[in-house]
Amino acid sequence: MSTVGRTLLRHALVTAGAVVMVCGLVAAGVWWIAHDEAERRAEQVSRRVAEAVVVPLADRDLAAASPEARERLLDDLEPFRTVGMVSRVKVWLVEGPSARVVFSDEPRIEGLTRRFDPDLAARLDGGAAVVLAVPDDPEHRFERGGGQREVFLGFTDSAGRPARLEVYVPVDVEGATGRAVGLLVPPVVGGLLAIALAVLPLSVALARRRERDRAERRDAALYGLAAGELARRDLARRLHDDVLPGLASAGLMLDLATARPELVGRARATVGDGVVRIRSVLDGLVPDDVDAVSLPEALRRLAERDDDLAAPDPPGHDRASGAVPGAPGGSPSHGGPAGAGPEVTILVDAPGPDTASRLGDDVAALLHRITGELLRNVRAHASASRAAVTLGVTGDHARLTVADDGRGFDPTAPAGPGHIGLALVRRATEEAGGRVTVRSSAGAGTAVTVDLPTTPR
Repeated sequence: MSTVGRTLLRHALVTAGAVVMVCGLVAAGVWWIAHDEAERRAEQVSRRVAEAVVVPLADRDLAAASPEARERLLDDLEPFRTVGMVSRVKVWLVEGPSARVVFSDEPRIEGLTRRFDPDLAARLDGGAAVVLAVPDDPEHRFERGGGQREVFLGFTDSAGRPARLEVYVPVDVEGATGRAVGLLVPPVVGGLLAIALAVLPLSVALARRRERDRAERRDAALYGLAAGELARRDLARRLHDDVLPGLASAGLMLDLATARPELVGRARATVGDGVVRIRSVLDGLVPDDVDAVSLPEALRRLAERDDDLAAPDPPGHDRASGAVPGAPGGSPSHGGPAGAGPEVTILVDAPGPDTASRLGDDVAALLHRITGELLRNVRAHASASRAAVTLGVTGDHARLTVADDGRGFDPTAPAGPGHIGLALVRRATEEAGGRVTVRSSAGAGTAVTVDLPTTPR
């Protein structure tokens, strides 16, 4: 599966997980609120019932209640039962550690006796209303079914005996929760899906960028391996085809020196030329230590070195006279001799101390590496006869342009195998806060312009 496909799958899984989690939290919150509301409503209803029946009950001796008193109590409760505010009412008379049901709208439980919890009794004697869930036990066999809360209130009858009023209030926590969840979940889920769809393009873009970065790193690694292999082959070729024959001929001339003394001088010159060539190879393998002040001269050495690496000099060539060093201050510097690759012209604005300090050594080193990469591209792909490197620093901005008169290419077309140099230049430039502009067309050459801030990001 591709990176984009994995991202889409992960995005869908995260969205589904977020929807489930949020819906669960909404349901739990709604249930908690409904439960709390049921407790509060049960207490309110029980107090309203108490206001209607406790005063008459407190004026009676509950131990000697008559059937007429029971009928009057039922009449007082009838409005609450009719509208469904209460489902059952019990009146308990405390007799020592136990309590006995002396009245209920369900006559079958009148006379029921049970032991009262001391903590519950203390709270009721203190004037609190205690709300409890209806337990599932034989005592409540007539109150089973449906959600109910039992509320206890304490009072005393006319004889001063402690008594308890127990009111059963119907509540529907599950139904209220279901209705609230049904109202809240659709907009919550819709909002989450809208957010997921809104960030989906960003996730896909990030996935594609990550896939592109991974491909660039892979290509860069392959490019580095290929470049190292080419460098080793070039080094072996130059030593085998250029240096070793000269040293071998010097050895032969030394063998014949006894008969022809003039060969000693020629052997010395050949050995000296071989030393120069080996030093040139080593210079090409070791990168320059470039700073802002030495950048112009380093660029000129880079052009000369590139020409040397492009085509070896013939035996006996005087390297010191093969390159024409350019004068500082914007004067051009040309590369090696004709036929050794494109003729490279270096044009650098003369950087004074202030300009060099604004440029920064890190930016100078980056410009040097970019120039080397672009010149290698010119030699490898452009088939150009001339190339020009122009560098200018203005304020807090540096501009490098490498142009050639080669065959050109289509900058909008994907790069082919082995053509990663420009992508590396673009990546390094963008990471430093700059940008790369490529102007090219078939048969009209190429110009690559690199704009960098003088202070690296």
